[in-house]
Amino acid sequence: MILKLLATAIFASAALEAVAQQSDDIAMRTPNMEFEYVTGNNLTTANSVEFKYTLDAYSDNSAVKLVFEEEHFIGGELSQKWSLFQQNYKRVYEQTIGLSGSTVEILKPIIFNAVNKINGYYKKTVRKGEVSTDEAAKVLNHVFDCANLACFESETQGIENEIKTAKTINEMVRVFDSIHINYHYNKQ
Repeated sequence: MILKLLATAIFASAALEAVAQQSDDIAMRTPNMEFEYVTGNNLTTANSVEFKYTLDAYSDNSAVKLVFEEEHFIGGELSQKWSLFQQNYKRVYEQTIGLSGSTVEILKPIIFNAVNKINGYYKKTVRKGEVSTDEAAKVLNHVFDCANLACFESETQGIENEIKTAKTINEMVRVFDSIHINYHYNKQ
């Protein structure tokens, strides 16, 4: 019995090691690169942000089968990315013993909460007419892409620390803007 358990543990660890991604391959520091972006209420001035992190994307989201698709307030492609974000970060465990119905675990709660705050902020500003739907979609598209890739990355401590120190929504958006995504497929 002990030998069987030991063999199973060795096999499981070997399988996990073979499947595990190297942290250097997914999110790594990048050389300082700059780009212009526009966000927030001050849409006429563009702030320069340098890339601090790189995430690699090896396929698009169209091949992913969603358990559910929750409609996003902007709709379209963002609905799929929003649903994928919810599916990636929330784990619901049904309990059959005891009085409780289920337990919800949030993976990387700092990133999860930041994305929800950014989404809520843009929902309000679009509704008030302070930001156009296209500008909000541009920002949220990148934030959702970064969050969906970071969910599976083991080395996100730097990103999470920067999000923790961000005091405003614009500072949180700037953290996500400092993430460069390398697409290793033909993006249409």
